Amino acid sequence: MSTTTLPYASRPRVDGRPSRTVPFARLVTVEIRKLTDTRTAVVLLTLLVLAAVGAMLIRTFVFTQDVQDVQEVATSTGPALSLFLPVLGLISVTSEWSRRTALTTFALEPRRWRVLVAKVAAGAAVTIATSALMIAVAYPTTAAAAAARDTAASFALDPVALAGWTATNVLFTLCGIALGSMLLNGAASIVVYFVASIAWGFIGLTGDLGSTLASWLDLNGTTVPLADGEMTFEAVGPLLSSIGLWVAAPFLLGLLRVSRIELR
Repeated sequence: MSTTTLPYASRPRVDGRPSRTVPFARLVTVEIRKLTDTRTAVVLLTLLVLAAVGAMLIRTFVFTQDVQDVQEVATSTGPALSLFLPVLGLISVTSEWSRRTALTTFALEPRRWRVLVAKVAAGAAVTIATSALMIAVAYPTTAAAAAARDTAASFALDPVALAGWTATNVLFTLCGIALGSMLLNGAASIVVYFVASIAWGFIGLTGDLGSTLASWLDLNGTTVPLADGEMTFEAVGPLLSSIGLWVAAPFLLGLLRVSRIELR
């Protein structure tokens, strides 16, 4: 006797008749494929990896002459990742409208909030995989740097600092997803993200008020203790406030907009 696995999980409807829903794991798998097998995604991921590895090599062999610590080498890719990961996150949302695939996507899963949450999970998964790749590349890079300078290399990893650095990368990806959900326009989302990042740098130099605002609301600054694995009680408040401004609030607004927008 053979058994067949149904593609959908059954659940009861209000009227008593069976209904079908797409398993959440399948939604996440589909969103991961969208992030990795489209032409735009492949180009962006390639640029991300090249930029991150390039930053790692330049930092290790050019600007710093005494880096033989694998974790420091891996985390030196942070600026490159914070540049590309938000863009990767926002195009995962905005491409549904630029390519006019939203109608098909939401026809297969009418509950639009599940699709957006699946995009969040997919973005986090791809970011964690990217972070792991950077750590893997850091090992031979560190060994080569140590051999070139005839010094001993350190291959020890600090789990707390590593988790904080990975969480920071995930936050930047989620920031892109949130902005993309709110604006539903790739170009506008990219402009807002990069202009805001630059603007906070100038705001922080305008005086005490500007410095205080930047220290609480600039995601690039508030994530530094987290990325360095040096979170303190005093750093929690600014981190949460910046997450609320750049991740939670835009995502909730985007969820509301996506749920109500007319599909064409």
